[in-house]
Amino acid sequence: MASTRVNSPETTENSGAPWADPSSQGTVDVAPESLRPTGPSGPSTHARSIGPLTEGLRLAALKWHLLINTLTRSTWILVGTILGALYMLFIVGSFGSGLFMVANESPEVIRTVAVFFGTVLLLGWWIIPVVSSKADSSLDPSRLALFPLRISGIQIGQILGAVIGIPGIATLLITAAWITSWRASGLALAVALPCALLGLLLAFIGSRAVTALSANFNKQRRAGEIISIVLLGLVVLLGPLFALIGRGIDQVWEQLPTWAGYLAWTPLGAAWAIPADVADGQWVTALARLAISLATLVLLAVVWRVALRRALSDATGDAARSGSKSVSGVGLFGRLPATGWGAVMARCLTYWFKDPRYSATLLILPAMAAAFWFISGDGTGPIWALACFVALLMAYSISADVGYDNTAFTLHLLAPVKGSDDRLGRALAMFCIAVPFLIAMLALTMIRTGGWAYLPGMIGICAALLLAGAGVVSVMSARYTYPVPPPGASPMKTPQGYTLLNVIIQFVILAAVALMALPPVILVIVQVVSGEAMWGWLALAVGIVEGLGIFWLGIVLGGKWLDRRGPELLQEVAQYR
Repeated sequence: MASTRVNSPETTENSGAPWADPSSQGTVDVAPESLRPTGPSGPSTHARSIGPLTEGLRLAALKWHLLINTLTRSTWILVGTILGALYMLFIVGSFGSGLFMVANESPEVIRTVAVFFGTVLLLGWWIIPVVSSKADSSLDPSRLALFPLRISGIQIGQILGAVIGIPGIATLLITAAWITSWRASGLALAVALPCALLGLLLAFIGSRAVTALSANFNKQRRAGEIISIVLLGLVVLLGPLFALIGRGIDQVWEQLPTWAGYLAWTPLGAAWAIPADVADGQWVTALARLAISLATLVLLAVVWRVALRRALSDATGDAARSGSKSVSGVGLFGRLPATGWGAVMARCLTYWFKDPRYSATLLILPAMAAAFWFISGDGTGPIWALACFVALLMAYSISADVGYDNTAFTLHLLAPVKGSDDRLGRALAMFCIAVPFLIAMLALTMIRTGGWAYLPGMIGICAALLLAGAGVVSVMSARYTYPVPPPGASPMKTPQGYTLLNVIIQFVILAAVALMALPPVILVIVQVVSGEAMWGWLALAVGIVEGLGIFWLGIVLGGKWLDRRGPELLQEVAQYR
């Protein structure tokens, strides 16, 4: 449903009113018909009197009140936010002081730093909404669709709302530091202020344009999931990239000014290079870069407006009809034992391959292997930790299983499924995924290092991490949960309600799992020092026996705990949005 243009009944100063009389002159953009209240009296006089700027200010004020209410709702949320703000101040202070001191360098260095700074800033604001699936959801179009708001008012509110919060404040502060980097030239400093405002508008408007576009694109669930997972894999591969850069840091440093020169002619870096052109007296070049930046800003604003109008219309339209799909058989449910743990195992295995929150791990692990391979260039060091890290990550992964179930966990309570069957089924499903990966990682480690004599000990360490870790997690996840992306959301989506306590719980779980590998690790160290292969075989035996014992204990205790507090656990995870 598209938005309409109607005649305005008001005078010139009220030409932006959201409702109009068909008999009057002038036209304004308003929300689609389905968004306008119906009734004999139509909209109130107050609704007709306010303009887009007032609507935008009210939306920004609404976001501010939501932020304050969120902080005052829980002491842990307030403490976590304060710690996050302090961390942000540390990061901003570090980079800000660097930007301030760069003013003492040569003009070429200042230009290079300025262009790269602006490029990274814009990329961050434009890409994060894609990988996090609507990172700023408080002023999301789907939440505003039923209110009689102008599209212009929503746009103003979203731009102002971008400043409210830690990312927006951090961006303002570090951009202010960027302005001071031009203080060596009074003319460049005077030009830097409007260029910074232009850069901020590019960041905020570009971010909202990407968000509005992705709102419609995210309906194609599989496409959105694939993009999120691929981007996550690319983030992991940044490690090898930095490793390669580190080896040739001198050559890279020499090329930075050349790369900055190229970026300065792109929409990402044009606005940030204008003060340098002004300082050098290159007015034609400065005007050309200004034209590139303004054209980009206009294009983003138009794309944002069109995408926002479509998102508002789609939010109020009828839900898309899903076609029926014929299914034969019951899949894994027909291939695994007809028991409680078999049913849970079949369902969890299905999730591992079809739910992007699980299947993202299947891409992260190979990317992680590539990162470890490149970082350990001489075949030593980090590559030895690869298989251990994979075992630790896989054992820890089932700590989020009940959270990923969300309200579907109701089925376990209504069936009813025994707590021990629930714990065992989830762990066995994870083993089916983890064991092949561990075999591949161990083989990769041995091929890279040639240390085949240490293979038994490494297997023992991985067995302790995987088996004993699964037992520990089976107990702790029956009592403590943490917010996770809800079903159907991007695996990179930041869940609401995430607090400092959740971070502490996850670190405690990881530390507890890591401690399980301490006995075989000590034996492998003895093997390395003494050169006796016997210690490696002893580490293998200890790791397997210890792992199986703790795994069995964790299944029993975790199952009993789950039987006692299943309804409370359901109440917790059902709140994750």
